Amino acid sequence: MLTMADTGGGRPPVRKTSGRNPRMMRQSSVGSVGDGEAGEGGAGGRNKRLASIRPRISIEELRSVYRRQASQTQEEADPIFDPLAKAQDSMKVVRGKTGVVYDERMAKHCCLWDENYPECPERLLCILARCRELGLLEERCQRLSAREATEEEVLSNHARTLFSLLTATRAITQPTALEDLASRFDSVYLHPSTCEAALLAAGSTLDLLDEVVVGKLQNGFALVRPPGHHALESEFCGFCYLNNVTLAAKRALEHHKLSRILVVDWDVHHGQATQRAFYSDPRVLYFSIHRYENGSFWPHLRESNYDYAGEVAGRGFTFNLPLNTTGMTNSDYLAIFHQVILPVAYEFNPELVLVSAGYDAAQGCSEGEMEVSPGLYAHLTSCLMTLARGKVLAVLEGGYCLESLAEGAAMTLRALLGDPCPPLLDPITQPSQSIQESILNLIYVQRKYWKCLQYQGSFSVQEMASKAGVVRRRYTPSLVFHGNTGSPPLRYPTRNIHNVLPPNRLSAIKAKLALLREKECVGPLPPHKLCLTYDAQMTRHCSLTEGEHPERPERIERVWECLKQYGILDRAGVTVLESRRATREEVELVHTSAHIDMMGTIVGKSEEELQVLQEGYKSVYLHPTTNDCALLSAGCLLQVVDSVCKGEAGAGVGVIRPPGHHAEPHMPYGFCFYNNVAVAAQYAITKHNLQRVLILDWDVHHGNGIQHTFYSDPRVLYVSIHRYDNAIFFPSSEDANYDHVGEGPGEGYTVNIPWNKSGMGDAEYIAAMVQVVLPVAYQFNPQLVLISAGFDAARGDPLGGCRVTPECYGHMTRLLMSLAGGRLVLGLEGGYSLSATSHSLTMCTKALLGDPLPSLLPNTPNKSAVHTINEVIHTHKKYWSALCFQVDLPLEDVLAQGLGGGPQSVDSGVSGSDVSATSSSNPSPSSSPSTGTSSPYVSAPSSPLKEQGLGECDSGLVTVKSEPCMQTIEMRMDIEVMNSEKPVMKAGIPQDFSSQMEVSMKGETPVAPADLAPTAAAVQHQNITTATTGSKQKGRRRSGRQEGCSESCTPGRAGRQTAALSVAAASKEVVRGTTAIACILDQCETCDCMAKNSMNSIRDVEKRCREVQLWQQCTHLMPCLATRAEVLAVHTHDILTAASPKCVHHSFPSQQALSAAGTVLTLIRGMMSGQAQNGLAVIQGRDKSTTSSGFLDNIAIATTATMAEYNISRVLVVEWVGEDNVSTQDNFTDDPRVLVVSLHMHQGAAVPQRSGHNITFSLSGSDLTSEDLYSLFLQVVLPVAYEFCPELVIVSGTPQLTLHTPHLHPVVHWHLTGLLSTLAEGHLAVVMEVGQCGGGDGGEAVREGVVATLCALLDKPLAHTHPPASALSRHVRAAVKEVLLKQGTRWTSLQHHCQARVAANYSPQKYSVIQGPTSAHTKHYAMLDELSMKCGASVVCVGWEERTAEHWSQVDNTHPERPQRLTAIIQCLSDFGLIQRCHRLKECAVVGKAELGRVHTAGHLRLMQSLRTKKPSELRTLEDKYESIYLTRRTDSAATLAAGCTLAVVESVVRGESQRGVAVVRPPGHHAETNEPCGFCFYNNVAVAAKHVIEVYKLQRVLILDWDVHHGNGTQHIFEADPKVLYISIHRYDNAAFFPGSTDANYDRVGKGRGRGHNINIPWNQRGMGDGDYMAAMLEVVMPVALEFRPELVLVSAGFDAAVGDPLGGCHVTPECYGHMTRLLTTLGCGRVVVVLEGGYNLASLGYCVSLCTKALLNDPIPPLAQGLTPSHSAIETLTSVVSVHSKFWPSLNFKGDGRAGRDAVDMTGCVGGSPDTVPCTSTPTHTDDVAALAAGLEQVGLSDNTGRDQQGQEVCGEGEGGCKELEGACGGSAGGGNAFLLELAAAEQLYAVVPASWCPHLDLVRPVPHTGLDTSAPCLQCQDASENWICLTCYKVMCGRFVNEHMLMHGISEEHYVVLSYSDLSVWCYACDTYLHNPVLMEAKRAAHLNKFGEEMPGS
Repeated sequence: MLTMADTGGGRPPVRKTSGRNPRMMRQSSVGSVGDGEAGEGGAGGRNKRLASIRPRISIEELRSVYRRQASQTQEEADPIFDPLAKAQDSMKVVRGKTGVVYDERMAKHCCLWDENYPECPERLLCILARCRELGLLEERCQRLSAREATEEEVLSNHARTLFSLLTATRAITQPTALEDLASRFDSVYLHPSTCEAALLAAGSTLDLLDEVVVGKLQNGFALVRPPGHHALESEFCGFCYLNNVTLAAKRALEHHKLSRILVVDWDVHHGQATQRAFYSDPRVLYFSIHRYENGSFWPHLRESNYDYAGEVAGRGFTFNLPLNTTGMTNSDYLAIFHQVILPVAYEFNPELVLVSAGYDAAQGCSEGEMEVSPGLYAHLTSCLMTLARGKVLAVLEGGYCLESLAEGAAMTLRALLGDPCPPLLDPITQPSQSIQESILNLIYVQRKYWKCLQYQGSFSVQEMASKAGVVRRRYTPSLVFHGNTGSPPLRYPTRNIHNVLPPNRLSAIKAKLALLREKECVGPLPPHKLCLTYDAQMTRHCSLTEGEHPERPERIERVWECLKQYGILDRAGVTVLESRRATREEVELVHTSAHIDMMGTIVGKSEEELQVLQEGYKSVYLHPTTNDCALLSAGCLLQVVDSVCKGEAGAGVGVIRPPGHHAEPHMPYGFCFYNNVAVAAQYAITKHNLQRVLILDWDVHHGNGIQHTFYSDPRVLYVSIHRYDNAIFFPSSEDANYDHVGEGPGEGYTVNIPWNKSGMGDAEYIAAMVQVVLPVAYQFNPQLVLISAGFDAARGDPLGGCRVTPECYGHMTRLLMSLAGGRLVLGLEGGYSLSATSHSLTMCTKALLGDPLPSLLPNTPNKSAVHTINEVIHTHKKYWSALCFQVDLPLEDVLAQGLGGGPQSVDSGVSGSDVSATSSSNPSPSSSPSTGTSSPYVSAPSSPLKEQGLGECDSGLVTVKSEPCMQTIEMRMDIEVMNSEKPVMKAGIPQDFSSQMEVSMKGETPVAPADLAPTAAAVQHQNITTATTGSKQKGRRRSGRQEGCSESCTPGRAGRQTAALSVAAASKEVVRGTTAIACILDQCETCDCMAKNSMNSIRDVEKRCREVQLWQQCTHLMPCLATRAEVLAVHTHDILTAASPKCVHHSFPSQQALSAAGTVLTLIRGMMSGQAQNGLAVIQGRDKSTTSSGFLDNIAIATTATMAEYNISRVLVVEWVGEDNVSTQDNFTDDPRVLVVSLHMHQGAAVPQRSGHNITFSLSGSDLTSEDLYSLFLQVVLPVAYEFCPELVIVSGTPQLTLHTPHLHPVVHWHLTGLLSTLAEGHLAVVMEVGQCGGGDGGEAVREGVVATLCALLDKPLAHTHPPASALSRHVRAAVKEVLLKQGTRWTSLQHHCQARVAANYSPQKYSVIQGPTSAHTKHYAMLDELSMKCGASVVCVGWEERTAEHWSQVDNTHPERPQRLTAIIQCLSDFGLIQRCHRLKECAVVGKAELGRVHTAGHLRLMQSLRTKKPSELRTLEDKYESIYLTRRTDSAATLAAGCTLAVVESVVRGESQRGVAVVRPPGHHAETNEPCGFCFYNNVAVAAKHVIEVYKLQRVLILDWDVHHGNGTQHIFEADPKVLYISIHRYDNAAFFPGSTDANYDRVGKGRGRGHNINIPWNQRGMGDGDYMAAMLEVVMPVALEFRPELVLVSAGFDAAVGDPLGGCHVTPECYGHMTRLLTTLGCGRVVVVLEGGYNLASLGYCVSLCTKALLNDPIPPLAQGLTPSHSAIETLTSVVSVHSKFWPSLNFKGDGRAGRDAVDMTGCVGGSPDTVPCTSTPTHTDDVAALAAGLEQVGLSDNTGRDQQGQEVCGEGEGGCKELEGACGGSAGGGNAFLLELAAAEQLYAVVPASWCPHLDLVRPVPHTGLDTSAPCLQCQDASENWICLTCYKVMCGRFVNEHMLMHGISEEHYVVLSYSDLSVWCYACDTYLHNPVLMEAKRAAHLNKFGEEMPGS
């Protein structure tokens, strides 16, 4: 059977949809929106179709399953898509026995010198006595014999020295000696029997564990002493000698091979030893609830605080809940379980639960001083029994009040036995303020690791309170520590260490305990554990017209059969009650007499009369027996209520129909006639005098009838969990919303939990139970629980559209059993899948019987569910004080670092996963318990460098006092009440657009993004002073690392979103400044010896710049001389004197050196003062050979002076200095404020890396190309620069670089200047030194280099002929790898780099001597004429179409793809003043069949045009055929307008009317396929435009960059075989689980045919990607490939659903990051960039994102990104995979030097650049014995394609001596001798890109070659594709590889035929081992393939 892992990887991909799912809504039969008549069952004609709906699985899902199977064993997997499998597997699983182990010999261990010692023998004896008194031990439990643990068992956790010391105590009998030895340990005593008792305790615990784990016992209680959880590895501690629980856990891990164990330690003392044992082990989740009092309570450890969460792989698996005050009550402990333990435990999904059961928090214990009643321990134990299939082992720890200890232990044992939980005497109230703070502190630290901790909002400590709006609470966590910090004492006290209570206190405690024993005691158990009712006569009620109506008789028949099949009815303790009919008086408790009379008339009516009558009601059918069956249904449930309330049965189930919860008091409704549960509740109140009844209605439809019946009755708490879909889902009433809470006395007693989308499953329902139902129910304290048990939310139900499993219903039932003394009654309501309903009710019945329940999958609730739950909590917290944890927590790390324990960095919470059924790619601890150090779960925005513990400390005030051995740390904690301002519509938006939107949306007013400009934060920063060191701990710097962050649009996230958008909002008024030029034109020419006879003086540069109209466009600054003080700040007086020699023609010193430094300073001052945005300083060079001792460093002088004058803290200096070895680095070696990147052309020995964090590139200039320089900048300089986050960039350049190589053009200055202009908000100063290159071509290079630089600074496009693309030189590859290797420890961006693995294997090389430039290296450069710098009449054009607002969802007016998206964008553009600065295109281009037909099929065009005449019902039907779309009659018109608007903008740019463009269009397009709409998209706007410009304007190279968070499947499929279009997509993939859920989005899909290599997917595999990840993708992949591709036009599919706050994307990209990416793209395609809107569904962030992109196109300064910006580990893994695949297509990505032939071995004249289609080659070597020739020949053969052919199978030609030769044979080259030798090397493993393995365990799968031989031309058996096929060496089937359809991959995994041979290059691959193979066993198949492929035997065979 096909299986899959528990993580849910095989589930359907996430639908790209709104909060509601229109398709599922219609499939669920909520009725037509148009007529509003269909009810719960929908139109009658549809019932048959609806009833037949079953889950389906697609080929994409199967592929994902196959991939996951490759890394898992069969035992680890569960069947895919079988929701009944676990229920069916549990058929014979019944509750086992409870085991106990104890031994009175343990009572011999006592203190010989202190008779009042609290840890005394009476502790064990009193427990045994109480349990015997209650008849729990011998009568009901299975006792195990105690035994001593062996030495080997003890040594599994403890040191041998400890064991030796323990055993040595057996021989010590003198009390004084024992006391002396005990004084060496903290809080212990020793006795001659201590060893025996400790070994007995440990051995007994281990034996009991074994019995529970193997299933011989259900659960157990080890009643042992001494306790163990304080016992350390090598010392006794805290009454403990051996750590019983730790020994048990390690045995379960190592012996029983468990992988997930939950340890709950509720002893009042922190179990520090258990924590330490598993602190780095993700297999053990440790919870500790302990008294802490900020460290002042024993054991006084810093590590006991909440911020200690684990380390390394175990980070996030340690939970400390410190109790900082005494007197904690039941309310506090229940809050801990409901808010933290249960949610996390369900996510962790343990296989075993261990409880360190200490009872020193119980009332009366002087050690704990808490107020927990003994009965509460039964409740806590009952909660834990829902986990791990009921495998719970409790081990006795502390507890020192004998009465409460005995009672608490007895209550725990009763819970383990399955007895009802006792009622709690003290009412449940609001948790104390202290416990609220502790819980919030813990959630704050842990929510980055656990998806379930997501119900608290976020805020930035830097933001002010909003002016008006919703009141929100804010809480700032803090750290306070009063514990010991000094060394431990040499001796510990051994006497009088216990608390002695005064007599009056003891009397009060005893009285209270006596009362508790009386009131919280569970009475005699009822004779029957469960009662049931059923009557086959209820099946008579059926539909007379619809044979397969959902509410049909078979429902209860199948349920009863299932109960029989499971043996429930034959179980002991189960009784079946007689059925009866409800009397009229009983029914009248709820219903009116008129309604009852009407029902009585049914029996006599004819079929026609019944049909007429039923038409008067909604969704009911009538039958002559309907009234009788309805009375039976109600009466049977009353029978159950009677039996339970009388104590005859513990719980009951009514298998009844028709259902009842929709029935109103006055009429039937929705399949219901009499309201069974409402009648039962009123009956229980009336007849049995109950005062409090809880009704939980989990039917998927709202129980409107029950709500209306008890809407004002405070005696009934009605809680309903149902689908609502914003009042569209049946019963389609707003009464079902969360804001309907009851009225009058009943206000607050109606709690609606309304789901607003389909697909809700186990995670959502458990979350509702834990977060809302249980807290409210405990506070209500019901006397009876009634469950309206509808099972139409079950997976597979035709009406519900949800995904709840049968076992989840069992878990919910089990959680409710702790209420009302276990008195639960279930009455069947809905549920219309016969299998799902019968198994679900059966699982509920098994839960009532105490049977173990299957574990739930460790999913977490989706965003919509979290939003709903938060709204419910917000509404009801004023009625139920237990709902008090809805508080916003800080985004930043506000915890003090370095307080001696290593607190973990923090992260904000989240808004849920995408869907509960889709496991996150960034797995929670539950799904990957043994993974690495990366956080299991994180959310947005990520805290700075969380793995390094960096972040800002912005909380309250902290002070530290120094005392002997004590450190007191106090921190202010506050909860703020904040207001938020509601966004309002602003002026400035075009009036016609606003009115159009209002008309289109029928009065719905669009809401523009609010003005989110930041205000001053009223938050004090932490000042942490450590008295012991006297140092001040400063806040960490802000980091831009975005690993695993996410964002939500829920109201609770408003603070976070405001903070994230505040930077963009603040840039509103920041516009582009001017470009300045600083130079001195009038110099003493006689002093300028270099310029007298040259043509490259400053005057010549000025003349050239004036010729091309650049000089006139700049602001000119008049330089001044640098002062002596400014120079002396850098240089010595001697250097200053040497730099100013006297002029040979004059009597005064030359001022050339001082004027040069002054010129640079003048430029920078002009920029910093706001006179200019950027600028160029042109200075005259000097002959350094004559003044080598007096050379002034102009850049260092200017940098030093600027930092001092303007208080700048980060300056980036980039210098390319030709062959000079003088570097600015020498002046800033130890200054972290200045980062210097130097490019040296070496002559002889390479320039070494200087010390510090500066970077040096040492290169050979002879073969340097533009691609080399681009790679240096993109792969190293810019990543480091973005991490450094400079405030100023200075470029020191000499144009003489262009003279070193014939491959380097001066235009390179334009590209590099443009790339650097993205930094420091555009504050870029370029310093060009002229006068060093002589005349002629050298002077021309200088002038053209200055012109190119000035073009970039002025943002002028530069049309130029780019040199052909080529492979990187080996010198550049070596330089990059050397920098990555040596600087990776200093720069995180280099350590986390996609080429880091390549660099790790790099060994520095020696360089040969390179001479300076010669005449052979100079060339005449084509002059850059004025026309080449001409831009369009308008710099940026903007296009949008108001009429697209006519396309909107008529079913879901909150659908994310709605007209308000355009409103928000245009509003924001207007607010930023951008519309006024751009040219708006008034009219769209005409788009017809010709334009659309280039992309879409004729059938698709006909379909779209047909929409205009279709009826609404036809449109709804048509929608169901496609993925995630909605349709209207105006859809085609809107889609055509969107495509036309896009085309108009693109044509404006291509024709030169505009330089760049923005198309604000909708509906989006990139998902639209050629033949069908998909994912909100209908026509592929960008694809239509790209095809148009290629066909009409004859463009040859178009780049499409798609950064929408969803993969542009349509665009990829359209162009995947077209080499004219390079398509790059950056998107969320989540291993094919994220929409569109296809493996086509993976990195290995590179295109087809001639388009191979032109499709680049960058798939993120986790949520929360942010700026660091996207910038890494841009710099390390996108830009290198794009520059190599040389596009003529750049189109951006600009979806902004990866932006912060987007409800669909789950990422955290800021608007400014989009601006930076856009600015980088303007350096491509001569600046021709068009941004086309795709997705983006958070209106606020959407407006800002588009505005920042537009500002980038206008060359406005873009706000800097966060300092320390680096990518996440997951992003690097993705980028590394992308590079590994595409490096063979794009030399700019190949730093291994093993792919395409490089320039180091091949003449470049034969290369054809810009396309990865061809591989340059030369003739193969002819002398096989010549090693050098052989090496050259190997370099010429592309290792990525050993066939010697290109990706299309075409011949690859080069211009070698032999002309164009076909590369034949398996490895390339001719078929002659040279080729033969290469083939011999192939057999010797010399030709593999990676060395293959010589053996693998799967070689035995290889079978002999068939006698017919092999056919290497055979097509794939599945798809008939012949382009890339493999043959299975087991069954010899031929199938296609991963670049086609992956059929061989699926075959290999499913059939376990792992070894396959490639027909392309005859390599052999093993899927299981994930490696290439080369073994003699394979040679037979290889020879056969070679013979067939080439017609000759393989050489050497």
